[in-house]
Amino acid sequence: MKPTLRTVLLSFVVASLLAACTMGAAPVVQEDAINTAIVQTQMSQALAQATVNSNSLTAMPATPTPGPTVEYVTLTEEELAALIDQAVAEAIAATEQTTSNVYYVTEDDAVTTEEVAYVYEYYYYADYYVEYAEDLIAEYYDLYSDLAYEMIAELNAIEAELNQMNDTLSSIDQSLQQISSTLEQGLALAEESIAQLETAAQTAQTNAQELKANAQDMISVLQADQQGRLNQISQIQPDSIPTDKLTALQSAFSFLDTAKGALSDNKLSRDELLALAQLGKNAQAGFQQFGGADVIGPDVSQFAGKFDEINQQFARGEINRGRENVNGFESSLGSRPDFSGAGGGRPGGGGGGRPGRP
Repeated sequence: MKPTLRTVLLSFVVASLLAACTMGAAPVVQEDAINTAIVQTQMSQALAQATVNSNSLTAMPATPTPGPTVEYVTLTEEELAALIDQAVAEAIAATEQTTSNVYYVTEDDAVTTEEVAYVYEYYYYADYYVEYAEDLIAEYYDLYSDLAYEMIAELNAIEAELNQMNDTLSSIDQSLQQISSTLEQGLALAEESIAQLETAAQTAQTNAQELKANAQDMISVLQADQQGRLNQISQIQPDSIPTDKLTALQSAFSFLDTAKGALSDNKLSRDELLALAQLGKNAQAGFQQFGGADVIGPDVSQFAGKFDEINQQFARGEINRGRENVNGFESSLGSRPDFSGAGGGRPGGGGGGRPGRP
């Protein structure tokens, strides 16, 4: 704790003694009373300010506590990106608070044991969020590395800056440990120790500012990436149109089987997305031309838009929602007809015969 209050009080005492030595007798009694009141007011103000300083020194950030376990595969790409964006913002803010408090405790070129503990509270907070942001980015890589090319490049750059910030936070930790060890031994701190701590804080602050500047467009990059995927699949045209109701249904179940197979690892690649888009366009054309009710089955033309709907969900990174849509669509189509008599094999899927459930 800085000895601000002690210094202020000592100054007031000295001033009061000097005033007493120069004062006369009875004519200045009223003046003495006024001076005493002024000094008491100033002392009260100094005490109040010292209390504020003490509170600012001992006020600690809330200790971050892990929330409930999240199954990241159940989140949309946008939801996971929002978590990353928030964690990066928290890491930046906590690092800036850490560096600000390093400057606060070293402004008098001295550091106490209490001040080391004070800075550590903010350091732990920053360290937690840097690690949390890195973990979330790793989850994103695992789920979308083969689908979101532009976003992966953006996160690579953010991750590199998080690593730099983590290194400088480690330097702050090392300096604090060195200072703490010196104080525990009852030795005087060397100027170099405090300078090293301040240098590490300055570097960490620079890293935080650079990360803030580069991470601010992350969500925009995500939106552009998703729109690029949507544009890519929207340009695909049918290349193997079914020739009747039976082959139209066959192409639809081929689409569903392929989708479920692609999602068996809980992720989707760009190649798998494009393949599904092609199968979907073929099946959609068949439903539009031959989907009406007949002896084979009820009207399925109403489901022609389902193929685009599902593929658009996949393109937007709504993998779990797309999976649920696939399962619901399959239930809506009912039992599979006997495809053994379908002509031309499986449209868009190659090979003949009756497809089995995966």
